[in-house]
Order: sequence, then C-alpha cells, then structure tokens
Amino acid sequence: MVQLHSDRHTLRKKANQYLLLSIIFWTPPILYMVLFFLRIFHFQNALHLAPMLFAGAGIIFWRKYAILRVGLQGETKVANVLEKLPAGYKSYNSVRIAADDGQAEMDYIIVGRNGVFVVEVKNHNGTIVGKGADRVWIQHKVGRKGGQYSNEMRNPMKQVGRQVYFLSNYLKANDLDVWIEGIVFFSNDRVKVKVETEKGHVFTTSDELLNFITTYVSRNQIRDSDLTKLNKLLKMQ
Repeated sequence: MVQLHSDRHTLRKKANQYLLLSIIFWTPPILYMVLFFLRIFHFQNALHLAPMLFAGAGIIFWRKYAILRVGLQGETKVANVLEKLPAGYKSYNSVRIAADDGQAEMDYIIVGRNGVFVVEVKNHNGTIVGKGADRVWIQHKVGRKGGQYSNEMRNPMKQVGRQVYFLSNYLKANDLDVWIEGIVFFSNDRVKVKVETEKGHVFTTSDELLNFITTYVSRNQIRDSDLTKLNKLLKMQ
C-alpha cells in the first residue's frame, strides 16, 4: 500500500478559520438588524450603514472558506484513490517549495521507482473547454434553474508546468536529476473535460490516473540511493 504523507489538516484548519471569521463578521449586522426592526436601537445618518461593512467582510471570508472546502473535497477523493497504489509508492500532500523567483504549492507529489509525478487536483464540475497553450480555460455550467453561464479558470496545465519547474530546480539543487511528469486530475464526478493538448496529461477518472502512474516508463529508473534521498527531501518540506 502507498505511504501517504498528508498536510490536509493545515488546509482544513485554514478553512475552519475562514468559517469562524465569516460568522464573527456576520454577527454584528444580524444583531443590528434585529434591534432595528424591533425599534430598540439604530444608528443615525451614515452610521446606519456601518454594519454593512462587517457584512461585506463576512462575505469575503465565507467565499474563501467555500473555495478551500471544495478543494479539500477534491483532495480527499484523490487521497482515497492514491491509497490503491501498490507498495513502493509514496505520496506527499500540499508540498510548498520556495525559491528566489517565487514559490509553488503542489497538491500531490507521488514518488515511485518508475518516476516522480506532480498532481494538480481540480474539483470543478460542468464542462471544461480549452487548449494546452491557452492562458485560461472556460468552465460552462448549468444553474439550478436551467440558466447557462461560463467562468474562466487559470489553465491548470500551465499551473502544473510551473510546479514541475520548481520541483525540478529544487531537486537539482540537491544533486538529484530525475524526470518529473505533471498531471492534472479533475476529481468531480460531474465534470466533462474537452481539452486539446499535445503536452501534459489530463485525467477525469481514478482508473486513468492509477493506470498512468503504475504503467509509466521513465527515461531512467530511479536508483535506491536517490529514491531514499528524494523522499527525505520531500518530508522536509
């Protein structure tokens, strides 16, 4: 069975913090509205709008919480999928690597004798359309009342390419030169991906993801000594 090194508790803690902040900032305007309609208390002039500032902050924190919650749902599904990998593989969740030219955070790094894989997890639903070279992809969705609308999302292929670049440089700086494959995995069961790309790998099912990793043939097998060093370096992140 694959060994999982998870940092999802950090994301869950951050999500809970945003949820708590949203409740804290929503409490004053709700309380004020109750007092106002009961004619117990109200501010004069422009101060009457002051509670709405708290409500605005509450909305911001709620949106941040909602984004992290969706991301955690996707990563939880991927963690369950990766547990099906055979013995010998190790998986690292939420790995951050910083360098002079910025930093990158990888949802998952999977290490096996046949290669290193960076997996960017997306939990979007709807229909995703785009090309490998596009700056953004388009997400088409149907609302609850049947209305259709579209959102832009940053091209995850470019995102995972940047992550591979940072990880490769980090390993080379520690005298490790291994080939790294970038993968984009759409974990939502209600997603359809219509993407044209010549480079990179985009999967929507757990079988596709597992089959690619386990049957992948690397340019060079990773030596035992390098594998030990590689796993040690990733545990430090």
